[in-house]
Amino acid sequence: MKRDCAVVQDLLVLYEDDVLTNESKEMVEEHLRGCEECMQVYDKSGKKLPIIEKVAEASEDEQEDAAVWVMKKLSKRITYKTILIFASVVAALCVVLAAADSMGYQIIDGYSGIVELFYAIPTENIHVTEMYQLKNGDIYCTLESDKEIGVEQIADWIIPAGKEAESTDEASKELRFRKAAFWEENIFRRKRVSIIFNLERQGVANDGGESITQRCAEIQVCGKTNKDKLTIWKRGQNLEEASESMEKEAIRIYAREGLLAKAMKECDNMGWDNYEEIFGDVSLSWRGEGSGNEDWGVFSSEEDSFFLN
Repeated sequence: MKRDCAVVQDLLVLYEDDVLTNESKEMVEEHLRGCEECMQVYDKSGKKLPIIEKVAEASEDEQEDAAVWVMKKLSKRITYKTILIFASVVAALCVVLAAADSMGYQIIDGYSGIVELFYAIPTENIHVTEMYQLKNGDIYCTLESDKEIGVEQIADWIIPAGKEAESTDEASKELRFRKAAFWEENIFRRKRVSIIFNLERQGVANDGGESITQRCAEIQVCGKTNKDKLTIWKRGQNLEEASESMEKEAIRIYAREGLLAKAMKECDNMGWDNYEEIFGDVSLSWRGEGSGNEDWGVFSSEEDSFFLN
């Protein structure tokens, strides 16, 4: 006789008297249903095992409804989790963008933002291909880039601190190029840019109405960082005089950029009175004078002119 059978048969008397614990009763009943020998012993007592009711199986419709209910619950949990993850990613991205924007301001002085930080063209990719002195003192300069230029930025007159409303010979200009960002549409990309720099401006200081003159001493191209700078002109640098054809081209650039008064003045200075011939099909428009900061003074000098090709 097996050991467990002996144990069960010893417990049968107590089982018949219904004095066993529920756990012991369940153990005895489970054994009897699976052991023919012990079942024969129990049958001699003339008693029967209690009937165990079977749970009715759910219908197909009930099973389908239950499955739909489970899927809805699971879907809600997934949705909540997805929203939470998405919100966390967005928050982290905002922190990264803010940090990158702040980094851009620190690395690129005066040009904050992620676009300038990642898309600025290093000065090693910029090359001066021609630079001439116009008869009016302006500089005609052409630069080429190894990378496609999407946006060009030229800083207004950079005046030494404390000299904003005074005459100075130490002003400077900064030029910066960057590639077009992938989301910027309708931007003409090019590798060659011609610019006319004016080196002097005259105005009146607001505080006392005193006439002041500010002159440019240096022109720089700025690249990726504050240290990445290329000086393309300094006062005293010898430049070749512009040819007559270039003088006419400069006048057309003035006109194209809306500097009509300056274009006509240069024609008069050169002794050219056939404006239609020189201007060609350039569309002329007036540009307001007064390009200075109102807190410092009002300046009547024309702004720098671009010619992009």
